[in-house]
Amino acid sequence: MRARVRPAVLLAVVALVATAAAALAADPSPSPVANPVGKWDDYEMIMQVDVPLRGTLRHVYVDRVPAAEARRTGKLPNGTRIVMRDYVGEADGQGGWKTENHRLVAGKPVLVLIQQKQAGWGGTHPEAIRNGEWEYGLFTPDGKPIPVNTEQACMPCHKRYETTDFTLIVHDYFADLAGK
Repeated sequence: MRARVRPAVLLAVVALVATAAAALAADPSPSPVANPVGKWDDYEMIMQVDVPLRGTLRHVYVDRVPAAEARRTGKLPNGTRIVMRDYVGEADGQGGWKTENHRLVAGKPVLVLIQQKQAGWGGTHPEAIRNGEWEYGLFTPDGKPIPVNTEQACMPCHKRYETTDFTLIVHDYFADLAGK
């Protein structure tokens, strides 16, 4: 004899599982980072990173005032916002990707990531994953926040880069310019 599950009980279990999944996926506290979308004049693009096998590219921006200080000192000051804008490359119509000057041509933007540093930030995170005073955020290309648990999605990887101020490439870019 098979047991029958009442629809109300089944609905309650499904709702509980969905709520638990959402809680695990979303960050326990909203990200304090600034939404950079629509304010591109505040930033300068410092590099493009191409991934031709996937047909994607990333434009890396830093806000202008901290970038000027980082050029002089080789260090990223408080107030720095590193913005990464990801794109799908523009197709060439022959199964590949359009290029100009040996770089992929940006097509449709797909994601905006931000890493922002402010005095006093980061203290709420466990020491094992804390990234100094950096916080992270994700946005759609039109500026809508994307809920993300940065303690799982961002901080563990960036923690490995403590010697370069928790950045993967930007710190070295400015340190090289400053001769440090």
